[in-house]
Order: sequence, then C-alpha cells, then structure tokens
Amino acid sequence: MNQVIENKSVAENLLENAEEHITRTGANAGEVPAILAPETAKAALRDYLKTLKRNASTINNYAGCLNRFFAFLRKKGIADLRAVTRADIREYQAELSTATWTVHTTHKHLRAVRRLYEFLDDQGKVLMNPAVGIQMPKLVRNIPRNIMTRHEVRKILDAPDTSLHGGIRDKTILEVFYTTGIRVAELCSLTVHDVDLLNGYLRINCGKGCKDRVVPLGKKARKYLNEYVRHVRGFLTRKTRDERALFVGERHGGELTTTRVNQIVRHYARLAGIRKRVSPHVFRHYAEFRIMPSNIRNAA
Repeated sequence: MNQVIENKSVAENLLENAEEHITRTGANAGEVPAILAPETAKAALRDYLKTLKRNASTINNYAGCLNRFFAFLRKKGIADLRAVTRADIREYQAELSTATWTVHTTHKHLRAVRRLYEFLDDQGKVLMNPAVGIQMPKLVRNIPRNIMTRHEVRKILDAPDTSLHGGIRDKTILEVFYTTGIRVAELCSLTVHDVDLLNGYLRINCGKGCKDRVVPLGKKARKYLNEYVRHVRGFLTRKTRDERALFVGERHGGELTTTRVNQIVRHYARLAGIRKRVSPHVFRHYAEFRIMPSNIRNAA
C-alpha cells in the first residue's frame, strides 16, 4: 500500500512540475492554468511506469502508440487532453479500424489511450475520463503457426553433444525451455541463487509485468541442471569466479545474452534437420499447446 501511495505521489509531482514549467514559459501565474499538453502527459506516464519498474519495451510501446493518437488530435486541432471527448475516442477507434492492421495492433493502440486516461484520472488531472466505456476489439487467440511435434522437439533436445562442456550447458538450456516454457529473457536473467535443485524449482525474478514466480522443473531438466551446476559451470567460470549468472558463455564465462541463446536454439534445430522457424519462444508455444483442450490441438 505504501509503495502505491509513493508511486502516485511521484506521478503527481511529475505532472505538476511539468505544468508549472509550461505556465512559467507561456503564461502568468494569475491566468487560466496551462493546458494539459499531450507530450507533458506522456512524459509523466513514462516516468510513472518506470517507478512501477515496467519493462522498457512496454514503456516504449505505449509511447509509440500514443504518438499516433496525438497526431490524430493535432489533425482535429485539439491541443489539450482535457478537451478530448468520448466521441473523439470513438472517431479515433474508427480510424484505427480502417487501417490495414491486425486486431491485436488496433487493440494495442486503444489500450495505450485507455491507460493514459486511467493514469490522468487517477492523478485528478481530468474531470472526465473519455476512454471509459470504449469497446475494445475482441482478441481471438490464434494457434501458433510454428508449433513443433513431439518428435521434432525430441530431435532438438537430443542434438547437443553431452560429452562436451558446452553440450551439457546447451542440453540443460533446451530441457529448461521444454519443461518450464519460460521466456528467453527470464532464462538469461537467472542466477545461481534462483535454482533449488533439492526441491526442483526455478525462481523467476521480475518476469513479464515485473512479477516474480516459481516454476517447477521436469525430471530431465532437474537432472541436467544438477550436472551442469556441479560439473560444468565451475569450469566455464574458472576465469570469472564472481559471475552470478546461471548460464554462462564458453569463452569468457560471462552471462549469456538473449541473442546468443537464440543462436544456440536455432543451431540445434538446424542440426536436427528441423525446417520450421525455431526460437526459444517456440518451446513456450509447445508448452501451451500441450495443455490445450484436445479439440483445439486436433484443429491444428
């Protein structure tokens, strides 16, 4: 509760300071308060989301979507976000629906506008939230195109040469992806302290939405993680003893990047003769696909 109050106070100060700056540069103190300029509000929202520790790509996506909305307002001659009406939002929604975009993209742009006005409303900067009650496009969950069969997954998992240190590391990475379905960024951010080999769990810190969670390991993933941690990782980090990343590189013993992990997965897919486009996220889709109702799996 204290964190929420503190975050709101930060956001209020950001908006108030920004409006004071506009007043000083464009109006006298005794005049009508400065307009709530789009860029001022966007900057305040951006900083507020940072205080909530939102992912940088998420913040940038919001900003990019809002830029299109602000361009729409400029065409209509609206310079004050407090002057926007529900009819304006609906007109913007209609404009989005005519673009050659997917429903997901339209949904994303409208969600950014709704998030902005929720923020402004929470901070008491608008008398009325024009985005309330706006009907969002219905999202249909499509079956991923690059779902692998069990045979294909097994071929990739069996591709690493486990007689080599690098092969054991790569086998472990693949088994962790297969059994947990975690994201590549989450795997790269794992440290040696996030592994509970005794109970067979991984702790994911600050995952999507900055949420922490614990995921269970499968039997094979647990077996190879134990082998990797006990007999391989120490060899790879012989020159970097202070390194805390769980998965490290072969040359310098430093933390693996998401780019490098993507390369590793693609390498073993090619080695296994898989022609589909394979990435770490495909393992996540496969994990989801396994738990889908049988009628949806059959439709695929």
